[in-house]
Amino acid sequence: MEETSIENTSGLSGVNFDKNKGHSDKLTRLYELYESGRYNDVVSSMQTDTLVSSTSYGQLLLGNTYNQLGKKDEALNYWKKAIEISPLEYSAYINIGNYYYSSGNLNEAVLNWQIATTIMPENPTVNLNLALVYDKKGNRIKSTKYFEKYLKYETKVTSHEYVMIKHRFANLTAKVDFYAKKVEEYKLQHDLQTIATLYLKMIATYANLPSIYANIAEIFSFDKNYEKAYEFYQIVYLNFSYSVKVLLELANLAYILGKKSYSYAYYKRAQEYLPEGTSYYTKVKLQLNTLSSVLNDPELIETHLQKAREAEANNEYEVAIDEYENYMILSESDNEEIQQRVDKYKLFVNPEPFVVNVLYSQIPDLMNKKKLSACVDVCDRIMKLANDHSKEVIYAMKCKAECKRIIIAREQFGV
Repeated sequence: MEETSIENTSGLSGVNFDKNKGHSDKLTRLYELYESGRYNDVVSSMQTDTLVSSTSYGQLLLGNTYNQLGKKDEALNYWKKAIEISPLEYSAYINIGNYYYSSGNLNEAVLNWQIATTIMPENPTVNLNLALVYDKKGNRIKSTKYFEKYLKYETKVTSHEYVMIKHRFANLTAKVDFYAKKVEEYKLQHDLQTIATLYLKMIATYANLPSIYANIAEIFSFDKNYEKAYEFYQIVYLNFSYSVKVLLELANLAYILGKKSYSYAYYKRAQEYLPEGTSYYTKVKLQLNTLSSVLNDPELIETHLQKAREAEANNEYEVAIDEYENYMILSESDNEEIQQRVDKYKLFVNPEPFVVNVLYSQIPDLMNKKKLSACVDVCDRIMKLANDHSKEVIYAMKCKAECKRIIIAREQFGV
């Protein structure tokens, strides 16, 4: 029932009816009524069965039914009730996001879809929705990342949407490869200007190329175009994995450009990665002392908090994280509420590692309780979400093999 078009409401995710035990037959029947378009029958049936309607799945189904009847506000209320009953009902968040999108409220739509990805990062519908809406908001890097996730997680590889997006991205990749070969040619000629032009064409073609942004930043820095160098190093810092070198470059460039509060914050971050007693650590410590006057400027510090809130309201979660952390560094405070926001937005930006850790911790308990089928499902999710050859994937492969072996033995020998 989940649609791949952002213009339509997506529907119910797969539901484990075992959790509903005595009510599974009723829920199955209601679902069949919904699928056959008998929406009024679904409503009347659920109104007479309060026990079924009190489940998160029941509320979700009722919300979808009212949505099909054109009663969108009623639908929204039931989706919200589904979340109250079960905060992990990610498909309700998808539907709520779709409601806000159709109402023109892109920011609320994104917020709800991002919450859905923290529960089920591999859901192709929500990744495609986020790819499309971030493209609409002009954030090409995030849009490209979510298109990549959609292509990775979508199982309906013969669908029109998948084939179209796959073909489009194959063409873009081929174009980038063409530019990359040209870059190698001009490297032999030491033609820095042409190389920079080609790099810019590469990211204009395909936005998710972290090393290219770093290369462009280095070229601008070498050319003493410090504003542009700072801009591209910030892109690397906000959107991709970064090294302490990137932090130091940002701190140095911010200092040159007179952005003293940013310079202090980036030096402070870099200091955490540098071993005490090294020359780099000493230099950073001296710079922090030189810039320490910014700690006595509450008005300047407050601007970082304001920028964080503005970024937060516009779904610019990477910027919000940066500015909230800048504020805490400069105010020298451990604000619990702000830290919770930062942690939440870090989940939005990269939910897979968190979900993998949660799933990984569930395996021993599932195996001890002989819940083998559930353990296989958890292992499959880990293998889909985690990096290849990681310890989590290797462990999940071993556990899945063992669970399957026991399941087969039970079926064959009744053990």
